[in-house]
Amino acid sequence: MFTNRKMLLIMFAILLLLTGCAPVSISGNSNGGLWSEHVIYPITLLIIYMGNAWFHHSIGFSIMLFTLGVRTLLSPLNVVQYKSQLNTKNIRPKVQELKEKYTGSDKESQLNYQQELAELMKENGANPLLGCLPLLVQLPIFSIVYYAIRGVDEIGSSSFLWLNLGHADPYFVFPLLAAGLTFVQTKMMQQGQNGSSMPAGRLTQFLSSAMILIFGSFSPAGLVLYWITGNLFMIVQSMILKKWFGKHALTAA
Repeated sequence: MFTNRKMLLIMFAILLLLTGCAPVSISGNSNGGLWSEHVIYPITLLIIYMGNAWFHHSIGFSIMLFTLGVRTLLSPLNVVQYKSQLNTKNIRPKVQELKEKYTGSDKESQLNYQQELAELMKENGANPLLGCLPLLVQLPIFSIVYYAIRGVDEIGSSSFLWLNLGHADPYFVFPLLAAGLTFVQTKMMQQGQNGSSMPAGRLTQFLSSAMILIFGSFSPAGLVLYWITGNLFMIVQSMILKKWFGKHALTAA
């Protein structure tokens, strides 16, 4: 439940941050600031180069490839996150024993409970905060894609399928797809914690999907394309990790 709340707060922070962002001037000179000059500008050039050189001027496919590259680089963090979720799931009976052991509401009982819980989680490699780490790392990358679309005409004015990447999807297909994939991904993550059937887990699934649907309805289609591609990658990766760790557990048993 702690992780669910954190994820919702982080997603809300993303929406709040980007809805309050104004377009920035992106150029290679020093007038754009360090963030624009040394981070956003090179990545923007990379996206444009891949689209022009590899995909016959298709910036949409370039954004998808960039997303896959970013997600691949972040894969080690996702593996660590998944292992922590499994460890948290495995120690749940022991956590319940601790709760039954320290039923008192006095300060000393609660302090002992927290100390023993921390030791138990440390010994078993479980850390709920790791569930938010990949999402936190993606925040600056997400903002870079946003600024690249809003600040560079060659990206923002590009077409992909029926879309203009700099404008919202007029038929709401991408926002609905993004919301659906977010629901699936969130449910798969919570299944690793046995939390998908709990009321708090179901609430997180629906709220996160609703937030993405609202956000995607007003966001540039290129940004929603980035989110959709990332979600597809995460869903496939979660399936692979689940199968791999499942076989590993059977072998160890």
